Amino acid sequence: MTKTDWPKEPLTPDVMDMLDRVLRDVCSEHGIEAVSSQGQSTAKALVDWFEFGIRDEGEFGRLAREELSSKSA
Repeated sequence: MTKTDWPKEPLTPDVMDMLDRVLRDVCSEHGIEAVSSQGQSTAKALVDWFEFGIRDEGEFGRLAREELSSKSA
């Protein structure tokens, strides 16, 4: 079990809606299901990026597209 030493900002319903929207859009563009292993891995990455401090929806989309592109290459 890992310990986080910084306070995490909560994943509010609005944040979850945004991350879900980004995930579904990007997965749709790549022709994969959000519930697939690639989709789940991307969802985890989105939460990690949020915890790292990213808040811009466009930046989430860019990073998620790069994540999926690198896995399909």
